[in-house]
Formats: sequence, structure tokens, C-alpha cells
Amino acid sequence: MERLKLFLTSFLYNHSIRKKLLFCSVLLTLTLASAFYWLSEAFVSRLIVQEKAEYQVNEFKQTANYFKSLFADLDANTNKLVNEPSFQKTVTEPFPQNDFIQIAQRVQSLSGEINDTLLYHNYVDKIIVLGKNNLVYLYEYDNGGKFAGTDFKYAHWLNESAAYLNKQQEGVPFYVKSSGNLSKNAADEQVLDGMLAHKIAYYRTIRLENETVGTLIVTFNIPEFAKEVFNSSDTDETLQLLTNQHLPIWSNKPSSLDKEISPSFLQSDDASYKIIHKNGRKVLVTYFQITSYPFELMSEFPIYSILKSDGGTHSLVFLFGLGALVFVMILSFWFAGTLSKPLFELTQGLSAGVDALNERAPLEPRIMFPNYRVRSKLIAYFVLATFVPNLLFVLLLTYVHYDNYQNKVMQLTASTIQQVKRNINDSLKNYDRLTQQLIYHPEIQLTMRKSETTSLQPSDNMVLELQFGNIKQRKREFLSMELYNRTRERIYSGMYAGTVPISKTDPRVFEKLDQSSGELQLIGTYRNLYMTPVLTFARKISSSSESNLGSPLGYLIVNVEQDMLNNIFRTIRIGDSGYFFLIDANGTILSHDNDDLTSHVLEPGDPLVSEMMQQQSGSYFKHAGTKQYMVFYDTASYFGVKMVGIVPSNELKKKVFTLIWYSAAFFVLFGILIMLTATWISSLISKPLRKLQDLMHEVNGGNFEARMNHKGRDEIGALARHFNNMIKRLNELITENYQSKIREKELLFLEKEAQLHALQQQINPHFLYNTLESIKWMAFRQGADDIVEMTTALGQFFRGSISKKSGLVRMSEELDHLEQYLRIQKIRAKNRFIVIWDVSEALQSSLTVKLILQPIVENAILHGLDTIEADGLLMIKGYIDGSHMHIEILDNGMGMSEAKLQRLRMIKEESRETNHSGIGLANVFERLHLYFHESFTWDIDSELGRGTLVRLHLPVLTEGNPFTSSK
Repeated sequence: MERLKLFLTSFLYNHSIRKKLLFCSVLLTLTLASAFYWLSEAFVSRLIVQEKAEYQVNEFKQTANYFKSLFADLDANTNKLVNEPSFQKTVTEPFPQNDFIQIAQRVQSLSGEINDTLLYHNYVDKIIVLGKNNLVYLYEYDNGGKFAGTDFKYAHWLNESAAYLNKQQEGVPFYVKSSGNLSKNAADEQVLDGMLAHKIAYYRTIRLENETVGTLIVTFNIPEFAKEVFNSSDTDETLQLLTNQHLPIWSNKPSSLDKEISPSFLQSDDASYKIIHKNGRKVLVTYFQITSYPFELMSEFPIYSILKSDGGTHSLVFLFGLGALVFVMILSFWFAGTLSKPLFELTQGLSAGVDALNERAPLEPRIMFPNYRVRSKLIAYFVLATFVPNLLFVLLLTYVHYDNYQNKVMQLTASTIQQVKRNINDSLKNYDRLTQQLIYHPEIQLTMRKSETTSLQPSDNMVLELQFGNIKQRKREFLSMELYNRTRERIYSGMYAGTVPISKTDPRVFEKLDQSSGELQLIGTYRNLYMTPVLTFARKISSSSESNLGSPLGYLIVNVEQDMLNNIFRTIRIGDSGYFFLIDANGTILSHDNDDLTSHVLEPGDPLVSEMMQQQSGSYFKHAGTKQYMVFYDTASYFGVKMVGIVPSNELKKKVFTLIWYSAAFFVLFGILIMLTATWISSLISKPLRKLQDLMHEVNGGNFEARMNHKGRDEIGALARHFNNMIKRLNELITENYQSKIREKELLFLEKEAQLHALQQQINPHFLYNTLESIKWMAFRQGADDIVEMTTALGQFFRGSISKKSGLVRMSEELDHLEQYLRIQKIRAKNRFIVIWDVSEALQSSLTVKLILQPIVENAILHGLDTIEADGLLMIKGYIDGSHMHIEILDNGMGMSEAKLQRLRMIKEESRETNHSGIGLANVFERLHLYFHESFTWDIDSELGRGTLVRLHLPVLTEGNPFTSSK
């Protein structure tokens, strides 16, 4: 937390407004988009997982129905088989164990009956028949039937080894983990027990007059049986078949088959589901207990596999989110730049200094929406930069989630339709097989041929009644059976539950059957006398005799209880208000959740079914009135029966509508967050600006001590620093201006003092000039050239000294004045020293302060060169280096001591400055300092007996570039 605080503090103070707005906008956008994405993803994922679990339960219900149907059919066939007199005779009559002919006859008899009754199931592995006569018959699906016992004792096996078998419910399949009681005395019993170990088995006791005379045991090929029962092609799903003690029997992924399933995974309910963590990932576990059977179904589905969807939708969401983020960044960059540009321009102007502000044009920055306050602009900016893009993103995400959820529901419903289709196909297949067995039964064939020539006797009706009873025993939903001969005369009618003869309900059925090739026909659905809907099937009976093979013998009419079909899908639901129904190829409703609609004929133009009649399977959306429906359909393998599932689209929207409410609440919270953020950001920006505005009003009122304390490094911080610098500079300029006025007065006073001093030395200049001119001409007439030269130089020197010019003069004028002075001094000194000039041309055009060289040279002559008799040297050197001029005055006079040199460097007047020198060195240096301030420096070097060097360093001044530091 402390690090976060430090980071925020550093960010707020060390970055520009543009970066702050960009950071806040991107952070808000990413926070909202990410939060809503994960929240909506979690919500919709929960819906999808819940739908998947409910549909998985529906699939397990269909699987359980199919499971029950398989075993019900097997049990009916087995029950019929063990009650056959020939079968009972085979297991009761004694036979010699070494009479292979009798053994072969018994094996052949058993194989024939088993072939006719049981072996249409490819998942049957072995059929074992044990008889009271110690017969051991083994039928293997791949190898056929054989005699498999020589020392088998049925009574011993029944009392000893079969104890575990007797604990199971007869006629109900069970799983044999291990018999647990292998006999040590009978090898055949050990082999038999080994055959049953780790198998799903089923047994029926063979009874004759209430005496147990044998046992029929059926074992199943578990992988083939599981493939038959389970109908899933999803490679991510793990399916398991368990015992009711949670012991695994089979799995489609053997590597994931657990030795024992933890009971905590499973619930006490018949069907349940939950999400667990397994191997580091979330898994949806769906559990279903098959009622009346000791088996359980379980599936494991990885959550990520349930939720995976088309990569294109995620790419669309990602691209849109990326585009929204780019839009936010561009808008932030533009808005922040527009908002901070006036501040930046003002900062740049202030940083240029007061003088630059006076010279440049007034600042007129372009301000966006000048009539609105900064806070209003920032709020509008955040709404535009974060709320609007995220609103569009959320709308897109909601649509994508709705579409994804809708696709999942459609996919799951289509899968459920497939399960229903399989069960209906199985039922119709059984009807086809049973009716085929019935019409080709020898007694039925004989009765049909007999009915062509004579009337049937009661004994014949008893035979037909027995055959129909056998069928009804195997399929209880068979309500009635009618037989008609070739002349369409009814020869048998087993009428139950008030069914109506076909000759009255649909007399045209015979023409339809005549045109068929003998396959089972679905005639339609009708209502019996109790107004209960029934399904009517019909089949043409053809001869199986070799003499007249295929010749027509008559017609079979079977009425089946319609509720059987309802039971297939009545236990499952698609959504909260969805429903199933079956229609035939003519659009007649064969079965419906609402019994009142059964047998209702749909109109050909009905918008819900018009399209499906042209296709085998599919799904689509249809409008009916003001409502929209999702329609799913598939076609069974028999009779063109279509299974139709219909789900109102509003049901999906209602579930996703909760997400919309969550989105609205989320956006309200986000709006509050935007307002708080905008208020916070606007305070960071507008509060310092208002403070700066107040300070400017104070400065305008004359308070030049106002200062703004702002520690940030953004535009406002820079503006505050430059504002403080500006106030500081204003104070400095005021002070400098005041001091400059004082210095100007002092400089003027010193110049006047120098001129006055010169005037005091020259009482009457005009009288002096005229006298000097008279002396010069008198000397000229006398031929005294030295006097002429000296008076001429003296006149020019005085004229320059008392010139009325003040301030700056050209260096050439200053040098001319110095040259006249030196002419006088050389004549006076009778040329005891020479003068060397080394002055650059560039220096002569520059400006300097008046009367600065002559006092220095005068001191050099009077106090240096006058003390030597000959070979005196005076060098005057001047040059320009960069922005400064440098003047050096060197003499080889007597020099001075170190103590005197130090005093001179302290700019104190020394005794070397005589009354004849005119203006002293202190006066010169003071005037130069007053004019040039720190830009003027000087130094002096001297050595006793060797000479003195004075250096002046002045700024280069020209008429076009006057010195400004003193202004």
C-alpha cells in the first residue's frame, strides 16, 4: 500500500497533464473493460455450465431409458426363451456325458433358439445355460455354441458357487467384480466363475412346475455395451459406468478410470451435478442413478471445454477492445494537449523573460470551449473518453455472450434431440423386428394360409392369442392386434383398451400396404373409445414357404399405446418452457407434451414446421405471431417421423437479461467513479490555476512579494515556477532600475568633477588657446620647431580634455587625445623614452568611456619613466578577443614594491598621483565600474626596478550595440 501511495504521489507530481489524463483514462477504461469482461464471463459461464449440466442430466435420462429398454427387451426375450418347452426339456432330460450325438443335438437345439431370440444384440458376449441334468452350454458371440462341461455338478454349483449369484435380483443386470467363492473341487465351476468375473451379467432361473431345473446366464461385452448405451462424440468428455456402490466398470478414457470414485463427489439424489477441482482444473461432474438397476452414470467435462467458443468472437471482442483503447489514447492525447497547450505557451512566454515578453506580440492561446470551466470540460472528457467506448464495448460483449449462450443452448438441445432420436429409433426398430418375427412365425404363416380355404377354429384363435400374448409380454405398450386375409376379411382381433378396427378408422390402409414391399408402415395416430391416442402400425404378410415365397397372405395391424413415445421425452426439458413433439411425414402430431394436441394435423403453411418438412435435420429461428422461437428437429430412421424441439427465444433473453441488469448497476457505479475521478483530476488542475489567478490579482494590486508553492513538475508546476521567477525578476528590475539611476547620477557627477578639475587647471580656455597660438607663431618665425610642436600638442590636448562630450567616445578619439599628451611629454623629457603603439583597427572603432587612458599613462611617465635617464620604453597595446577589448600599458620604469602594489590593487589613492596628474586612477576605475559593473575588470603587475603593466578588460561597445547591463 505504501508503494502504491509513493507511486501515485510520484506520478501526480512528476508527469505532465497529458500523461496524467492519458494514464487515468486508460486505467479507467482497462479497469471497466476488464472488470465487466470477467464479471460477465463468469455470469454467462455459470449459465452455460448450468445449461450443460441440465442437458447432461437430460442426456443421462435418455441414456437410462435406452439402458432400460435394452434390458427390458433382453429380459422379455430371455423370459420367453426359458419358458419354451423345448428349452426346458433340453436342460432337464438326462443324457450320457459320452454320447456326443445327443450332446450335439442339444447344442444345436439351444443354438437355434438363442439365435432366434437373443443374438440380434451385438454387445452380448457369452450365453451360458446350466441344466439340472449337468448340462453346461456356452454360446460365444464370435464362436457359436458348444458343450463346455464334463465334471460339472449343477446341484453343487447351485448350493456352493452360485451363492453370490442368488444374492442378485433375477432379471436385473449386475456387475460381477469377483465371485469370491471359487470351488476348489470342480474345474468347470472355476472356469465358469472366471467367465463371470469383471463382467456385467444377467441371469434367469429355468423353472418347471415351480422347480428350478436350470439357469441361463448372459454376460456382456462391456466396451461394446457401453458404446451402445452412451452416445457421445465429444472427445473432451469422460464418461463412466459405475455400480451403485460407486465402483467403476467402464470409461471411454481408460487412463482416467479411477479405482474407486469418492462418494463425496456423488449425491444422494437420482441425478445431480457439481463442479470439483481435479488434477488442477475445474471439472463439471454429472451423476445419474438408474432407477431399479444397480448402475450409475457419470460424466466429467472440463469447464474450459464447455466454455470454449468460436475464436472469431473472441478476436472480434479483442479487436474492438483494442480499437476502443486506441480511441481513448488518441482522444486523451488530443484533449490533454488542447487543455495544456495554453498553459504550455504561457509557460514558454514566461520562461523567455520579461524583456522578451515586452518585445513579442501578446499571447492569445486558442482555448477549447472557452465558456466552460475546466471541471466541466474534464467531466465531459471522461464521459466521452471512457464511458462511451466502454458502453459500446459492453453492448458488444453482451451481444457476444448472448450469442455464445444461444449457440450453446442450440448445440445442447440438438444433442438432446439426438438422444431422443436414438431411443425412438430403438423403439421403432423393436416394433419392426417383433412384427417381422410375428408374421414369419410358422404358426402365423400356417393360420394365414388356412384362413384362405376355411374358417378358423377356436383352437386357431388360441394359437394367435398365444402369439400375441408373447408379443405383449415383451412389449407391454402393444394394445391390440388384427389379422386380415388377402380378401381383407378380418380373421383375428385381439382388441384391448377400446381400440377401433382399422377398417373403420382408415379403410385405405390396405391399398397402401399393397404398394409396399413388406416393411412396417406407420398408419397414424388415432383415439380409442376412451379418447386415448394410440399409434397404428401395419404390415403386409407375405409367404415364407419355398413353393410360393413372397406371395401375399394378408395384413397385420398393431395398435401401440402412444404414451410410450411421450415417456421417451417426457422426463426431459429444454429450458423452462420448451417442449417436444413428434410429427409424421404428413405433419400430423403423433405425440406431444400436451395430449390435447396429439393427432392434431399441422397446417402446411405453419411457420414453425414448413421448413423442417423439406430437410432431414437442422435448427432455425422462426417468428409466429409476435413471438420468436428456436426450432430444432431431426428425422428418425423409420417412417419419416420427425422429433421437434421448440424453445421460445424470450426464455434465453430472460436469463441474459439478468446480465443486463448487472451491467446497468455496474455502469452506475462506474459513473460515480468517473465523477469522482473527474472531480479529483479537475481539482488537481483547476485548484492551482485558481490560486495562480488570485496571485496575479495580488501582483496587479502591487504585491510583488506574492509566491506560488506548487511541487509538481507538470505544466502548472512549470507555470508556477516561471511565475515566481517573473515576480523575482520584476523585483530585480525595479531594484536595478533604482540603482542604475543612482549610478548614472554618480557617473555624471564624476564626469563633471573631472571637467571642473580640468577647468580649474585651465582658468580661461579661450585665452589659453589664443596665447598658445601666438606662442606657436612667434616660435615659428624664430625657427623654434620644438616649441611649435609642443604648443600645438598642448593645444589639442586641452581641447580634448575640456570637450563638452560626455558618456562614451570612440576609442580612436581617446587614442588621439593620448597621443597629443605623449607628444608633450616626449618633448619635455627630451626623448628619454620611446612609445610603441600596437592597437588593432577593430578596436579603434569601438566605444569607451572618456578620459580613461591618459591618467594611467601619466602615472606611468611621472612615477616610472621620469626616474630613468635614457632608454625608457612605453608600450600601448590594444586588441579585441571575443566580446571584450583588452588594453595593456607597459613601462620599464622603476616599478613599485609589493606592498605598494597591493594597496594600488585595493584602489586607494597613492602619493604617485600628484596634483599635476589631473584625474587620478581611482576616478578612472570608479567611472568604469559604474558604467560596466561586473563586465569591467582590471589588474596591475609591477616589479621594483623593472617596470609596471596595467591591463584593462572592457566590453566591446559599438553604436549599433550599446552596453545594456546597466539599464
